[in-house]
Amino acid sequence: MTNDEKKLLDDLHAYADGSLAEPERLALEEQMRTDHEFRRQAGQYLQLIDTLRKAGERNRLKSFLDLAHTDVAPLAHKRTFTLPGANRNVKLWPAIAAAASVVVVSIVGTFIMTQSVKEKQSQEFRALGRVVEQIRKSQKAIMEDIADVKKTEIPSANYAGTGFLVSSNGFLVTSSHVVRGADSVFVENKKFGRLKAEVVTADVTNDIAVLKIIEPFRAPTLPFTIRKTEADLGEQIFTLGFPREDIVYGEGSISAATGYKQNASSYQVAVPVNPGNSGGPLLNHQGEVVGMISGIQTETIAAAFAVKSPVILDAINLVPLDSIKKAPTLPFQNKMKGLSRVQQIKKMQDYVFVVRVYNQSK
Repeated sequence: MTNDEKKLLDDLHAYADGSLAEPERLALEEQMRTDHEFRRQAGQYLQLIDTLRKAGERNRLKSFLDLAHTDVAPLAHKRTFTLPGANRNVKLWPAIAAAASVVVVSIVGTFIMTQSVKEKQSQEFRALGRVVEQIRKSQKAIMEDIADVKKTEIPSANYAGTGFLVSSNGFLVTSSHVVRGADSVFVENKKFGRLKAEVVTADVTNDIAVLKIIEPFRAPTLPFTIRKTEADLGEQIFTLGFPREDIVYGEGSISAATGYKQNASSYQVAVPVNPGNSGGPLLNHQGEVVGMISGIQTETIAAAFAVKSPVILDAINLVPLDSIKKAPTLPFQNKMKGLSRVQQIKKMQDYVFVVRVYNQSK
């Protein structure tokens, strides 16, 4: 156990006692307020402490618990482990909590057996027996939670695409076919994590949907702008998207001024795209958004299409104001102009999200 991990346990004990110093108490409460998983895990530990206190045995068992802590693997909620057969990492805390519960049950059980020889009929032992039973139930629930984590924590999405922020107050755009028929929508990237969103408007004809993050959200001022005029034929472009779990970069050029069947609202683009790229931003060398990937026409080999940026702006401007608290605040200053492509990608990728769509009927 590291010093940081031991301090966390000591702080939780002091917090439960009401003896934690004000700065540490405020820091702990802030972490519990902003980190849902930490709040849940800390709550379990505090509940255990409270249960032992109510039984009148916390002081007598503290030395046993200290021994138990040194025998349990480091309790760091930021660390992860991989479940056998799972394809994702999960929080370490539930597994450690389960192990800690087993140790505590063993210690308390041994304590009861030793003391029962001396005080068999004591009301104190009956109270401790109830504590043991409660801990066993908690340990069982935690183990069941670990067994079900892949199934219940984040179910597999029915469909996934790409979206990108167009406003620092939480508006995104994606392809309308990505979110068609969705019961629920989540957007996710490394910077902002996983956030619930809703569709506020959709232009099915041009394959554009505007989403709004419905959780408390505020991004820094966006570093790019959305071009109000069309891009030129042959103009060099690049895109970022999620055809896989990691964000993927692609580059190419505007190969035709119209899209599929001469659709004037779209370009044909010479950029390698795959399912999952739909809804990804298309940018020029100056870091301006000039379009959005709308899909692949499979009848034409290696042909991909992108909705033009003026059409995207029209869709954003049609967001019904009566359904939202505040209108989208479009970016107005391009901070990507003059940067190298690598620097542009580093700035842009924080504002590109994988869009996960869930539909219970499928």
